[in-house]
Amino acid sequence: MNHQVTIDGRALVGNRTGIGVHTAEIARRLGVEAPLIASHAEIADRSGLERCRFRVDPMPLGVMWQQLVLPRIAKSGVLWGPHGTLPLALRIPSVATLHDFSSLTMPFRHRAKTVLSFNAFIGRSLQMATRIAAVSRAVAEEAVRWFGVARSRIEIVPNGVDDFFSPAIDAGESDYVLCVGTIEPRKGLDDLLAVWNSLPQPCPRLVLCGDAGWGGVPLPNGAEVTGYVDRTRLRDLYRGARAFVYPSRYEGFGIPPLEAMACGAPVIATRTGAIPEYADGAALLIDPGDRNALRASLLHLLGDQTLRDDLRSRGAERARAYSWERSAALMTQLLTEAAR
Repeated sequence: MNHQVTIDGRALVGNRTGIGVHTAEIARRLGVEAPLIASHAEIADRSGLERCRFRVDPMPLGVMWQQLVLPRIAKSGVLWGPHGTLPLALRIPSVATLHDFSSLTMPFRHRAKTVLSFNAFIGRSLQMATRIAAVSRAVAEEAVRWFGVARSRIEIVPNGVDDFFSPAIDAGESDYVLCVGTIEPRKGLDDLLAVWNSLPQPCPRLVLCGDAGWGGVPLPNGAEVTGYVDRTRLRDLYRGARAFVYPSRYEGFGIPPLEAMACGAPVIATRTGAIPEYADGAALLIDPGDRNALRASLLHLLGDQTLRDDLRSRGAERARAYSWERSAALMTQLLTEAAR
């Protein structure tokens, strides 16, 4: 592809999670020369992005930068908007990526600036976008249903898992259950903690890994909260977990269960977003908010070594089908089509 690609890099500011992981893993593999990552603040973690160029035009609010500054940067070629929204003054072709619509479905479980920066611009952005990417079929169908987007304009560009996330050679399990994700109510932690408090003792430790998000979550005695960890520490936690639990109430995709499966962790997760698409038959799946099913699944998995071993094998095998290389190739094709 010979056209210049500019990337809205706001998701790469701060710790790399969710949309930031998606943006970085695809940007590093795009089949274009030296894509430009533009942002409103410094991007400290540039690991894996050595072939990219960076531009920072400082501005306190990312959404103001997107709407006022980004159109003056992206004046030729094609723009990729990993956040789903686009500058309304944009005059070049674009691809918008949809991750979820949680700020619309759960507006009171997000910070106000997140809700305003997405909700005010998503409708017009989907009308403007030359092509649209969605991380899962579930998100694509929401775009069709709620915004009238033609299915022909949408391509599924799923999240992937890096080869770095793989089972340990000398696999063994430690005495803890792991949950990875932003520490906030939307992730279903209230369900997990209510269930955890009802489990018979003794039981493994509970380890919660992730940044603090919106809203408080009362933590039980003995729970270990690691905060954000780097990917090496995260891989170690996945590999050693006796079980990995992901009780989220709503996801567009859900990267942590896929990474956990790739590392050989036996997974319990909710049927939301892309999780049923990639985990059915390779993990124990429950309905969001079903605490009885979550408790039964935890007791079953913790008490059955054969089941844990089977899910470790099935999960690692399934995760290999989701590569960032394939996702980057799909995005490269979308950007090429848009630029034409």
